[in-house]
Amino acid sequence: MDPEKVNYHYCDDLPTSPLPDVKTVLVSGASGYVARRLVPELLFRGYRVRCMLRKKLLFAILSHPNLEYVYADAMHPDQLRHAMQGVDVAYFLIHSMRLVKSKFRQADKEAARNFREAAEECGIKKIIYLGGLGETSKVLSRHLQSRIEVGSILSEGPIPVIRLRGAIIIGTGSTSYELLKSMIQHTRWIPFLPEFNSRCQPIAIRDVIKYLVGVLETDGLKTGKYPIGGKDVMSYEEMVQRFAKVLGRQVRFFNVSWVPIPVTLMCQLFAYWLHLFISVPVNVICLLLESLRTDVVCPDERIRETLPFETVGFETAVQWALQKEKNSMVYSHWSDVPPENMADLLPLCKFESSDFIVEEHSKDIPAPVEVVFQSVCRIGGSHGWVHGNLLWKIRGFIDRVLGGVGLNRGRRDPNDLRVGDSVDFWRVENLTPNRELLLRAELISPGLSWLQFAMQPIKNGHTRLTLRAHFIPDPVWGHVYWTVLSKFHTYIFRGMLNYFFKQSVQSIKTQGPNPGAIPTKA
Repeated sequence: MDPEKVNYHYCDDLPTSPLPDVKTVLVSGASGYVARRLVPELLFRGYRVRCMLRKKLLFAILSHPNLEYVYADAMHPDQLRHAMQGVDVAYFLIHSMRLVKSKFRQADKEAARNFREAAEECGIKKIIYLGGLGETSKVLSRHLQSRIEVGSILSEGPIPVIRLRGAIIIGTGSTSYELLKSMIQHTRWIPFLPEFNSRCQPIAIRDVIKYLVGVLETDGLKTGKYPIGGKDVMSYEEMVQRFAKVLGRQVRFFNVSWVPIPVTLMCQLFAYWLHLFISVPVNVICLLLESLRTDVVCPDERIRETLPFETVGFETAVQWALQKEKNSMVYSHWSDVPPENMADLLPLCKFESSDFIVEEHSKDIPAPVEVVFQSVCRIGGSHGWVHGNLLWKIRGFIDRVLGGVGLNRGRRDPNDLRVGDSVDFWRVENLTPNRELLLRAELISPGLSWLQFAMQPIKNGHTRLTLRAHFIPDPVWGHVYWTVLSKFHTYIFRGMLNYFFKQSVQSIKTQGPNPGAIPTKA
């Protein structure tokens, strides 16, 4: 994918200029939401960018002459030293929120310490870190404590460390934005604790990127904390109400301070409840909820003296985000990173297992392969699962109850797919135009699952569409699981093939043999 096609041009009016003496910029955490917005901007401004991914199984979705990829885990100093060779400036955008609460803080601290030491050995000139506000507050959540600890560890060495510190990021696909939007859309009454009504200063993703690029291009900045925020300071209750107004919905708050349950436990209960209809993982929701007790407001505005551009107001940021979704212009999404327990899973083609169970169904469709492929690539999300949707929803609900991602995760884009995209509780493992769509399951089950759509041109310009379900069962329970669901699978898969038959034939009748654009492989 060409970075210019997904470049939002956030930095076109930035009052700085690219630095000719900065040859290579390292972006760690390159599969994350902020990093994927940052990289196209850096490339557009002429920098050579090295994206650091933790695992080779994480998908590289951009290609550019000035873009390279390196694979390094911040827990392994040798890998970091290799990744940092020849780098002038490094962005530290790593965090471990997806780990369980007992592990993420320690993992963050160790990653920061290794990163700083490797940067010193490799002669890096500047480290830029995006952390969180709230240091002056009396009450700090574990998440904010971790962000502050990471900044302190990075700053212990001789390399200048620019610690940008922000609050809630508003933009399509950000965790906070998606959590707020989903909560407002699915909840009319919201439980409320007075101590959670702290003040916050949300910031638009475009302003975050401008600050990240701006401090790179500003010489002479010394190690220090640089708070960043948007125009508006408000309480969390006010923020929800203002967001709801933009969405045209009404929400009400009810006080639950009288309930004799510790605040931490109440956060966990509310997180599990929200998880039933919000795709954000339970542990991430819980960490974000605990942060509501902390004021996250810029204590000073000295960053504006260095980068004096006008930031975006809250309502404007929400409206622009909604418009991006409407126009199918969502490039990065929090769900781009797979669940932690799925991050090391090998692709289907590398498994050598005698325990594979394969169920296969085929149908010949009187339509060109391009038309069938386009129809298949619209599966999931707002389009649904075309046949047996109630059964899909029941399975998704069971997965939510068990703590999985469920069907609510949806799609980044309703029509376009790329390798690495999430599609409800699946992830695109392979996408070969007009030949194959391979989805890997990320639901909770006693085994590993893949769903494969293979297309083959046959005589008379027709297409043979083959649907294969691949399953590697766990001992005992995996076989029981597959046996119980086998008849449901057969009913759903045959129905899906019949749907694609009708949809492709109808598309030929209404739009001709080449309707619309065909999704392409990233």
